[in-house]
Amino acid sequence: MESRNNKLFRLIICSEVIIIFIIVSLIINKSSIVINGSNEISNEVLFYNNIDKEISNLYDEYTSNIRKLEDKIMNGESDRRIAYLTFDDGPYKITDDFLKILKDNDVKATFFTIGKPDREEYYKRIVDEGHIIANHTYSHKIKNGVYKSADTFISDVKHQEDFIYNITGYKTTLVRLPGGSSQAGKLKNSIVNLLHENGYNYVDWNCETGDGSDKKMAKQGAFEWYKQTCTDDKKIIVLLMHDYNYSTRDNLDKIIKDLKSRGYILLPLHNKSIMVQ
Repeated sequence: MESRNNKLFRLIICSEVIIIFIIVSLIINKSSIVINGSNEISNEVLFYNNIDKEISNLYDEYTSNIRKLEDKIMNGESDRRIAYLTFDDGPYKITDDFLKILKDNDVKATFFTIGKPDREEYYKRIVDEGHIIANHTYSHKIKNGVYKSADTFISDVKHQEDFIYNITGYKTTLVRLPGGSSQAGKLKNSIVNLLHENGYNYVDWNCETGDGSDKKMAKQGAFEWYKQTCTDDKKIIVLLMHDYNYSTRDNLDKIIKDLKSRGYILLPLHNKSIMVQ
């Protein structure tokens, strides 16, 4: 008899397939609708509102099932593992390379983006290719910038939220603090409280490729840092990477294959995750 864990895993995969099917159906139906008057317009608006609601409900069910699986993993009730690949500070020109590698490996990731008006096409691609686009503040100014006050930080987060929405039509409430939450110092609690009051959640990481530090990269490469920090005792990992780093780009395929060989399911982050606060 099939175990409950396997049933839950299959339900997660089926939810993903259903979401894709609905989106494809949406595109097909959109091409077949002919607007001849106000009634047709109203019907079209109602049709897409219903589709949006159905997709939202499915995504909510999908993320709830992943959270159930996370709880089972952490309680020792499942031998499965989950890896969330995350990329900070982009997009950059070589983000294109990262997207191609992810596509070739059929992996969805999470991109914590900052404000770059000259790279609009990359924000659209991240969303169009099924990845999660998230908020890393607009300016990413650590010194004399976002950490001047909690209000300054939230203002920068909202700036980036509006920036992402205006380009992609996608609303994100998932935030990563520049430099990680520890970088906020004494302001951390007030910033976190203000994030929650405004409907945001934040996430740090528990393993990395070391590509955000010149000193680390000079000592050893991205794959070596990954192996050193993404150890087998971590059943659920959030892997920090940067989509400007060539060493990470050159080792990403190898990292993905290594994670899969070690039994990790690679998924995009979501607000219900046990790793999100």
